Amino acid sequence: MKTRSRKAEQRALAEQLRAEQRTWSEIAMVFTGRFGVNLRAALRMVHGWSQQDAADRWNERWPDDPKTFKNFSYWEQWPAPTGHAPSLDVLARLAELYECALSDLVRDCADFRHRDATFRDVRALQTLSQDLSPDDDARDTTQVELSGLLASLDQMDVSELARLTTAWAVRSGAPDTRRSVLLKLSAGLSLAAASTPLAGADPAAAPGMSTTESGVEGIWHSQYRYRSSSQDEEQVDEHYVVARQHGTRWIAQGLPHSTGSQIRLELALDPPVATGTWRETTAPDGRYRGASYHGALQMVIDPSGRSMHGMWLGFGRRFSVNAGEWTLTWQEGSTSRAAQRDFYDRA
Repeated sequence: MKTRSRKAEQRALAEQLRAEQRTWSEIAMVFTGRFGVNLRAALRMVHGWSQQDAADRWNERWPDDPKTFKNFSYWEQWPAPTGHAPSLDVLARLAELYECALSDLVRDCADFRHRDATFRDVRALQTLSQDLSPDDDARDTTQVELSGLLASLDQMDVSELARLTTAWAVRSGAPDTRRSVLLKLSAGLSLAAASTPLAGADPAAAPGMSTTESGVEGIWHSQYRYRSSSQDEEQVDEHYVVARQHGTRWIAQGLPHSTGSQIRLELALDPPVATGTWRETTAPDGRYRGASYHGALQMVIDPSGRSMHGMWLGFGRRFSVNAGEWTLTWQEGSTSRAAQRDFYDRA
């Protein structure tokens, strides 16, 4: 059987890719990998031209500036020492000849975009987007392979992830809408992280704190500190909550408050640490006019199980990230209606 020549192989490949609606530039990129040539040579080869063929076509278009195959050879050898750097005018004419962009001819030359922090962020976002996009097989089975995404996220610190997320929101052209989505997503992720399956807990056999050992169920006094932007001073907010435990999950719902505000805490207990989320709907007639806020919360549990102390994190009205101290103090072991009524409107 007769072996097909290299030129015939190149011609067949170019015809196949053109039939697939590929541009000359796209085909040239395939040639650089398949045949080990640079883009200036590849963009000539995809047309099926020799260096002399290209010179002849140049001379037909620009007879006042004739070139020979040697000129094309020198341009294609550059940036090697044996080559000659083509001028911008030459590159512009080569782009016209090969029906491509001028930048396509030098795309494989020096590239220092990696020094630009914004470029690195955009490239990282593109990588994450590719990790989230299912391939054809995944679409057929309706399953998305997320291992690449998880690996990428695992290598980032929180600051880098925050910067990339901000870049995505800004580049989307709708930062206000994206901000709303991010706030919702942050709450959802916090709840997921605190959920029983991710905490590795079996409600029926959880080795964590039990109500009989620690008394974590009952009525608790909640107090957190925050800085008011309007008054520029630290404020203290207090509530009484009724708390119930389900395996390692600790859920506290605010009791009726004198101002009408409502609060809810959900924590995953992993002594001596409790981690989870908080949500508060402010007083309808108060300074914040019934606005709702939410965020993350991490507490250190006292060995007695009668108090927890830690920090909260959340977004303010202007979507700045705020933080402050939060303290929970056990008051009463019963969760009965009668016990709850004793703490109505105390705060």
